[in-house]
Amino acid sequence: MRLQAEKLLSDDTALVLLAGKPPRSGRLLNAIVRAPYMAAADGGAALALAVGRKPDLLIGDFDSLSAAGLAECREAGCEILTLPAAKDLTDGEFLLQTLWERGRRRLLVLSALGGRIDQTLANIACAEKLARLGAEVLLVHDDAILCPLYAAGVPQELSLHGFGGKTLSLLSLSEACERVELSGFEYPLNGRLKRRQTLGISNVVRAEAATVRLTGGSLLVCLNL
Repeated sequence: MRLQAEKLLSDDTALVLLAGKPPRSGRLLNAIVRAPYMAAADGGAALALAVGRKPDLLIGDFDSLSAAGLAECREAGCEILTLPAAKDLTDGEFLLQTLWERGRRRLLVLSALGGRIDQTLANIACAEKLARLGAEVLLVHDDAILCPLYAAGVPQELSLHGFGGKTLSLLSLSEACERVELSGFEYPLNGRLKRRQTLGISNVVRAEAATVRLTGGSLLVCLNL
């Protein structure tokens, strides 16, 4: 996976808006306006409407999107899937699952971080689930990008371009990540990273092009902007 500071949103990326803490960054708000394809979970549509954009797909039980907002989306011809209030999945997980089933393999998710800590942790878990299936998922906020990597037999790489000087942390989401290799960072690492271990916290990107390589396990890459 390639992550470029100046181009987070590629043509094959589906932009996803959840109903958590909205970004304030002009860059991210502009991404909503120009996204080729955008999907929203319930109240996430309010962020799109605020910048003059209607989601292509809207999913939710609509307990956090106003009736007026829902009506505006309906009048604009948005595809709307209504969920029951009592269900086993959050609106966000149902949306991410639907996008995967429809063949969307690269997702940039906004409003997934910050706000309620339980929702933030749930969103990270949902992103990891998709990474295990082979999707590329970025959870992006004003001050951070979170990216789960998963490898089982075939090594996976995340290449970072244009993030020199930024702080990056690694956390193992599996019991252990086998052979994590870093290139272009302040502190080298070429070995095992265990769960509940802080060895990977607060590294620094030193090269214009840096690489995180994972041979086995589930790894959460946290890039502080």
